Amino acid sequence: MDISKVDEKCYVPDDTLSHGSILKTHKGVYTFGILAALGGCSVGYDTGAVSSIMTMGPFIDRFMGDASQQPYRSGLLVALMLLTATLGGLLSGNLCDAISRKYTILLGTLTFALGCLFETIGYNFALMLVGRLFVGFGQGFLTNAIPLYHSEIAPPAIRGRLITLFSATCSIGIVVGYFISFGTNYLDNDWCWRAPFLIHLVLCVVISFAYILPFSPRWLIDKGRYDEARQVIASLYQCELTDEAVTEEFNVVLSEIQHERAFGNRTYAELFRGTNLRRTLFALFAGNGAAFTGTSGISYYSPQIMEQAGLNGTGLSLVASGASNIVGLIFTMVALAYIDRVGRKFIFASGAFIMGATMYIVGALFQAYYITMDDAGDIGLGNLHARNCVIAFIFIFQAAYAYSWGPVGYIYPAEILNQRTRAKGLALAYGLNWAISIFMTFVMPIFMSNTVYGGYYFFGATCSVLFFGVFLMPETKGYTLEEIDRMFNPKVDMETTSSPLPKESP
Repeated sequence: MDISKVDEKCYVPDDTLSHGSILKTHKGVYTFGILAALGGCSVGYDTGAVSSIMTMGPFIDRFMGDASQQPYRSGLLVALMLLTATLGGLLSGNLCDAISRKYTILLGTLTFALGCLFETIGYNFALMLVGRLFVGFGQGFLTNAIPLYHSEIAPPAIRGRLITLFSATCSIGIVVGYFISFGTNYLDNDWCWRAPFLIHLVLCVVISFAYILPFSPRWLIDKGRYDEARQVIASLYQCELTDEAVTEEFNVVLSEIQHERAFGNRTYAELFRGTNLRRTLFALFAGNGAAFTGTSGISYYSPQIMEQAGLNGTGLSLVASGASNIVGLIFTMVALAYIDRVGRKFIFASGAFIMGATMYIVGALFQAYYITMDDAGDIGLGNLHARNCVIAFIFIFQAAYAYSWGPVGYIYPAEILNQRTRAKGLALAYGLNWAISIFMTFVMPIFMSNTVYGGYYFFGATCSVLFFGVFLMPETKGYTLEEIDRMFNPKVDMETTSSPLPKESP
């Protein structure tokens, strides 16, 4: 029998609160949710800064070698970070259960800071790779622990919105990283790339001091720390410790934890047993689908794409790349406002369709209009209208990802998995996401150097597969986690699944 009722613990309807205001209840959840999401700024900053840094002359001269080595070294620099991000994501499941969601978030931030320190000191390619490896571990820990923490403190009515905070802060970090590196791009020495890394180091240290988060109440109860759990529930609900809602919530979670223990230790193997198998496959599809869109390759190599489209000069290409990420930020904020009002399947399908279409069109434009621009063999678009279309469609691609697979790729796995398997299930889904991004990111510079347009057709094809796969997924928007559990367990014992949990208000 699957266990999922614990997830209902953070929702309390209006009439069960002695203080009578659900907005007051959400205030505590939003406060801690925003603090937890700060780690997303660090993740996004790295994406925005590194993609610009890799186009800087002093950085290329020091680390990239000759022209024949540059596509492979740039791919290796990104791919090895993604490798440790994969390992960090997979390890984070056990870490979240062992040391808590809170401390895993803190560990990820401090690991990130260590990587930034090596990057700032970096004087050769090997030391830069060491820094990127530590950064990868930090990314892997944060991208699993933060959405997991959000899912365990979120009421169903704002569950999608709260988890989307991570994507929103990532988008903010990307924009900040882009424009800081754009500003330092005009320096003619190594500080053009050292300064963004140093600022990132300071950002990580500041964020680590901001983590005054409470522990997840479910994790506290699981560890037998009952008094602390009551206090956290009261702070989330913004009510007194003796309030009836706190007592009821505590009893529901305690009962569920005791029932879970009858199943023994949590293992990865149970993700693939019984009805958990379907849930795991849906979580893997949603979580890994974000990587299959090709967004990692497009984001990391956006400045180079803009240059190939015909924007002369590194500064101009960086401005265009930064502007496309501002568009992404705007659409992430739109998703934050409306994510709990629109069906998950519609968002997934529309995003995959738009991204696939833009990639096919960009590939066709490059195939039809690319020319050799100079004796060095640099590629560009000879047709002004084709150039403008490519830039516009890169913007549209970023916008489509920002409102669809970006945020909902984190939301859906957290909703579809039950409470007992959630930490390890999310670790597997998000960890493999990084593994797929290794391939997607490594092949992008090779495509750009050899086929020009082949990479765009490839990403268009993967988005097409995602579009059709969405129609096999069940809808989760508007359902409580108990109701989602019943989708996969229609014959589950009603005495167990119909425990006195409060119903979601309209």
